[in-house]
Amino acid sequence: MLHEAGPLLIIAGAGTGKTTVLTRRIAWLIASKRARPEEILALTFTEKAAKEMEERVDLLVPYGYVETTIRTFHAFGDELLRAAAVPAGLSPTFRVLSKTEQLVFLRQHLFELPLERLRPAHDPARYVPALATVFNRAKDEAISPEEFVAYAAGAVPAGEAGPERAAELREVAQAYAAYNQLLRADQAVDFGDLVWLAIRLLERSPTVLNGLRRRFRYIVVDEFQDTNYAQFRLLQLLAPSDSQITVVADDDQSIYKWRGAALSNVLKFMEHYPQARTCVLTDNFRSPQALLDCAYRLIRFNDPDRLEVRQGVDKRLIARAHTGGQAPHLQLFDTVSSEADWVARTIRDAVDAGARRPQDFAILVRSNREADPFLRALNVAGIPWQFSGTSGLLAQEETKLLLSCLRALADPDHSLSWYHVASSPLYQLPMGDLAALSGRAARTNRTLREAFERLPSDPELAEGISAPAVQLAAQLLADLQRLLELSRTASAGQLLYRWLLDRGYLARLAALQESSDARSLQTVARFFEHLRELEELVGGRLPEIVRHLDLFEALGDAPSNEPDAFADRVSVLTLHKAKGLEFPVVFLVGLVQGRFPTPRRADPIELPDPLIKDLLPAGDHHLQEERRLFYVGMTRAREALYFTAAQRYGGKTVRKLSQFVCEALELASPAPPGRSASALERIAHSRPSAPMMPEAPREEGRLQRLDAHGTDDYLTCPLKYRYSHILRVPVMRHHVVAYGAALHGALEQYFKRRLAGAPMSEEELLGAFEAEWRSEGFLTRGHEEQRLAQGRATLQRFLVRQQAAPEQPWLIEERFKFGMDDLLISGRWDRVDREGEQAVIIDYKSSDVHEQAAADRRTRESFQLLVYALAWRTIHGQLPIRLELRFLESGLTGSTRFTEDDLERCRAQLREAASGIRARQFPARPEERTCRWCAFQAICPDAFQRV
Repeated sequence: MLHEAGPLLIIAGAGTGKTTVLTRRIAWLIASKRARPEEILALTFTEKAAKEMEERVDLLVPYGYVETTIRTFHAFGDELLRAAAVPAGLSPTFRVLSKTEQLVFLRQHLFELPLERLRPAHDPARYVPALATVFNRAKDEAISPEEFVAYAAGAVPAGEAGPERAAELREVAQAYAAYNQLLRADQAVDFGDLVWLAIRLLERSPTVLNGLRRRFRYIVVDEFQDTNYAQFRLLQLLAPSDSQITVVADDDQSIYKWRGAALSNVLKFMEHYPQARTCVLTDNFRSPQALLDCAYRLIRFNDPDRLEVRQGVDKRLIARAHTGGQAPHLQLFDTVSSEADWVARTIRDAVDAGARRPQDFAILVRSNREADPFLRALNVAGIPWQFSGTSGLLAQEETKLLLSCLRALADPDHSLSWYHVASSPLYQLPMGDLAALSGRAARTNRTLREAFERLPSDPELAEGISAPAVQLAAQLLADLQRLLELSRTASAGQLLYRWLLDRGYLARLAALQESSDARSLQTVARFFEHLRELEELVGGRLPEIVRHLDLFEALGDAPSNEPDAFADRVSVLTLHKAKGLEFPVVFLVGLVQGRFPTPRRADPIELPDPLIKDLLPAGDHHLQEERRLFYVGMTRAREALYFTAAQRYGGKTVRKLSQFVCEALELASPAPPGRSASALERIAHSRPSAPMMPEAPREEGRLQRLDAHGTDDYLTCPLKYRYSHILRVPVMRHHVVAYGAALHGALEQYFKRRLAGAPMSEEELLGAFEAEWRSEGFLTRGHEEQRLAQGRATLQRFLVRQQAAPEQPWLIEERFKFGMDDLLISGRWDRVDREGEQAVIIDYKSSDVHEQAAADRRTRESFQLLVYALAWRTIHGQLPIRLELRFLESGLTGSTRFTEDDLERCRAQLREAASGIRARQFPARPEERTCRWCAFQAICPDAFQRV
């Protein structure tokens, strides 16, 4: 941590506090005034790691400061390319394709790629995922299209399939070049471009490179063992061989390296930085020694392809939190159902005995699909759980219902979806009546919809059906017909939202207080987030959405943004997502050959070895990576670790115990046969779910985080805060918000370009506005066109004013954080100008204000501006000379100045909001003006009603 100068390599084993070391080093650099916060660049591999590092730095540096740049490699590349879009050869408004969006892009442009063998006529899109994979791998290796095409032109693969392989390779290389051209033409980049194009920019633009080197005097890198060649090349450009660069790595925890090149960048680091000091951390503050010894025994099977062997260092971990402890417990079963039931029962027994809470347990699975038996067993045992993987979202009843709603809307003959919707909480059609109608429809070869339509006029069909069932069936038909009429102009998401709103479904979930109801609402919110993303990919029309529902699974695999409001749940995680986490008790499940380790499956299209710049291991790279993944799973446990396995996972095949269990526990051969479930236990697999056990109150951290927007929401109406920031009730974005966001985005790009010395033309400004535009919340297409035209005219008037009296901002969209008591307040200044040595803080508004008195009053009453002034005073030691609201529609400027008394009032309001949020006090404060514009008015039982 106190390393003075030059490169530093920290080899840090599991549980040795590597993130603590990095964050304390950052804090030490700032506190000792060796570096200003803005001179430090911290790069991580995942968003989760970046967030954790940022939170820890916030705890260690609680006073006001302009924040340290803590980013993932890809986020850093994105910021760099946007700041230097012109020299990078990109449009400033380029969009970044996610992995799912990349697949859609390739599908849409499939027949523009020079493909023949890889675009078979019977299934043209068959190789789209494989092409995306090889294109991404090429960018991970920083391979340009020209390099790929040149290699393929001269490659002569060996073997009988050599000529065919050579032709396929040329096809892939040419498709790679064409794909990149299509991306540029569409003003888009993919995920791999964010690093590869940043490398190309820095290699070709010494001005940009030298500017970054002067700005970032200290560079810190976490999880260095998981970086790829391109990411390390970016580091080499930013940090010459004598730079102040610190990296932390553990080759035994490298679980993201393709082809097993876990050692590559660590060894290359020592070559590129020959003066680097090496420090090895072996004090483990997490796990018992007996467990660590088993983990070390396991990972030694990866020798000699380990840093310990290659560099002659000692990496054996020494327990400091536990002097003894137990080795992992092994439990074997006959079937996966018995295995899952035993895990759930073990957790339930410990919780019932008062020894544990659900949050103390983690169940680690090798892949998403292997979680389902354990989720079902937890449900049956009444144990709350959380699982952020795809099956976690898709397995929820709320998700299944919403998918059935979309299918029922799009396909009148999809009887299964109609049955699901009719029986759901939306309609609750009596099950006896519904079963009778479904059976009668099937016998007469009619759909369920046809049966509902014939109910009023067919006495035979209606015989014995209750009057409420007839009424509810009619209501379902009427609702669907009305929604189908709306589908002429409304998107699928708007239709679904209207359906749930009209049936009172969202209001019922939002009104209930139980944590299970809150989780249901959060599931619905996640569904709408993914649906909105899907609409952006394929268009919002209902037929297109239903046609591409297969992509919903890929969208669902994204990390959940669910707030940690109800955290007392068992964590069910894939091993990759467990990286960086720890739990008192861990169950490593499904430990049989063929499941863990998984068999190696070659990619349909392989990147040629000569193009790979990583150093490849001598051993079986796939088996080594699987063993590292097992090692990571073992070292998540703080107190107890259970290995579980079953002989059968469906079918008649008897599975062998995983070799990794044998290696870790020194078993000469697989253990005895697993325990068989009794007849009563097998019957009990079908019993209904037990009521969920109550969850413990959430424990508050030392720092509470607030921002101006959330605090303003709480002060306006605490119930609105609960809906928006805790429950995250899904809402359709209001057209006023969509309009304002597009204007703000265009202005941000305009002023950033001006600061960079590359002013925007009118065409570029309007292009930026249209790129930021989202078709959400507008009443009709005509209404949207009207607002688009209004926005263009507003920006044209803005540009005329700027050309007549050019302005040069000092800061644009600058983030801030400052501490106050045990609060951490964060936000962004839209714009800061200088008048001499004084600051003028400016915020833009798209609202329609046409009187100067109203503009000044809005400015004086703005809580957001008051927080901005407090932030500036705390961080820079002086009050802003003036604060302004610029109203874009009218061109008016409201102006005010705040005093120290105003700032003290702001502090009191922040404390008031923080106290109420901590106490979970969310009463409604209905008022005509605030309720009128509240997005939650339709579901709020306390909304103001004009008499």
